[in-house]
Amino acid sequence: MGFKLMEEEKFDGLLMTLIQHSGGIDGLFKSFFGFLRRKTDFFSNDKSAQEIALRNYKAQLDIYNDDKIKEEKAKEDRERKKKEEARKKKEQEKAATEKPEPAKTGAKVVEISEDEAKKVLEKKVAAPTPVSMTDPAAAIIPEAKPEKKKEEGKADDADGTEEEKGPPPIGNGGKTDKYTWTQTLSEVNMVIPVPQYTKAKMLDVSFASKKIKIGIKGQPPIIDGQFPEKIKPMDVVWTLEDSNGEKVLSVTVEKFEGMHWWDCAIAGDPKIDTKKIQPENSKLSDLDGDTRSTVEKMMYDQQQKAKGLPTSDEAKKNDMLKKFMEAHPEMDFSKAKIN
Repeated sequence: MGFKLMEEEKFDGLLMTLIQHSGGIDGLFKSFFGFLRRKTDFFSNDKSAQEIALRNYKAQLDIYNDDKIKEEKAKEDRERKKKEEARKKKEQEKAATEKPEPAKTGAKVVEISEDEAKKVLEKKVAAPTPVSMTDPAAAIIPEAKPEKKKEEGKADDADGTEEEKGPPPIGNGGKTDKYTWTQTLSEVNMVIPVPQYTKAKMLDVSFASKKIKIGIKGQPPIIDGQFPEKIKPMDVVWTLEDSNGEKVLSVTVEKFEGMHWWDCAIAGDPKIDTKKIQPENSKLSDLDGDTRSTVEKMMYDQQQKAKGLPTSDEAKKNDMLKKFMEAHPEMDFSKAKIN
């Protein structure tokens, strides 16, 4: 069943792109049948052509009706489960608000004389008072000493140091409550959890050079925002997958301007510290000469900036200025600046 579903959905990304560029389903059919007319003998036998089209239409209609029935049943099950959970929660809240009857301690009130009361007070002053679980006054806990606050301050400082020295972001990306994302210098991949019953035809997916919108038809979008930088919308690839028992939508976009890192996948979402990114050096050997030299230069400049030292371009300009100054000692360079 899983293999059959994968076979059925393997062209979904391509077909969705065709629909978007054909102006809708009607345009897609015009393009498709026009292709059959121009490039095949599909229309040479009118009866056979109609039988093929009608047979496939009816087969997909039957599957659609079956899916609709299953979806309605799943919706009813979810509603029933939701009502059952609400009922249980209400019972628990009701049980929590009911106050239990106070336990009887058997305490007695005994009258004593004034002299006896003085003797009792003198004994309490002379001897340390033990903490009594039945005497609220004796169970008062002293206030926390200033040393404790000092220790807490140390703990906070330790936490701050730990945050500054934290590990590099996993996969050079991050995670939000709606998606997980990773990146390379040229691509960004987003993995978006969707309901288990989701099928490709139920999804509403659209991209522009900086726009992304993903959701399920008839429902509020899961993601509706802007990329931090431009992408190549014609090169977007998305697939519906099963990952560790969970249905996810995997989206891969190509950066319009590669060879640098993004600090977030969607503008406005939490950012990562790109200075902590540590690309795997082993993969540099897979790049062509020009790309490899560009990446190595970027890595070197990134390390120099982190140390507060000049980048390769800045060092080159400094060397050029130094040589020029040596060649023209008669000139005053005290106010010279490098831009």
